[in-house]
Amino acid sequence: MQHDGDMTRRYMTKVDWWIGLILICSAAVLVGSALPFFLGPPARSPWGLLVGAFCLAVAAWSCRIPFNTNYEIGPSALVIRSAGFCWRVPLDAITGVAPTRNPLSAPACSLDRLRVNYRNHRGRLRFVLISPREKDDFLRDLGQAVPGLERVDDRLVNAASEA
Repeated sequence: MQHDGDMTRRYMTKVDWWIGLILICSAAVLVGSALPFFLGPPARSPWGLLVGAFCLAVAAWSCRIPFNTNYEIGPSALVIRSAGFCWRVPLDAITGVAPTRNPLSAPACSLDRLRVNYRNHRGRLRFVLISPREKDDFLRDLGQAVPGLERVDDRLVNAASEA
């Protein structure tokens, strides 16, 4: 967890060993797929070199995912970054947070996840799945940052709806 003064708190993703292994093996397969384009007959073709370079770029990108996936609690939004993508969830839109092991694709490198429920700008209920390494610290800090949310065991609930 990193603090930038009192304004933002950044949490790195938790990484399950098997997800890390899948990412490393995928990168190895891509590198192995790229080698013939650089060492074999396709190397004489600009298209072959382009395909090989693309495979290497995707391999490098996938290896960075566990190191650049993070969750930042800022003054007005929860900012989620992963693999070059960025999501912003306004703090005042968050309606609750609960633990889950939902395996849906998400900016999370572990199945030990939190489901962050929020309302989008049209008022529709949405959610995002995240996996902060320091889950208790994350819940405490998010609960302090979002008015109306209270910590109840391993979740954050809307105090008004619980009354």
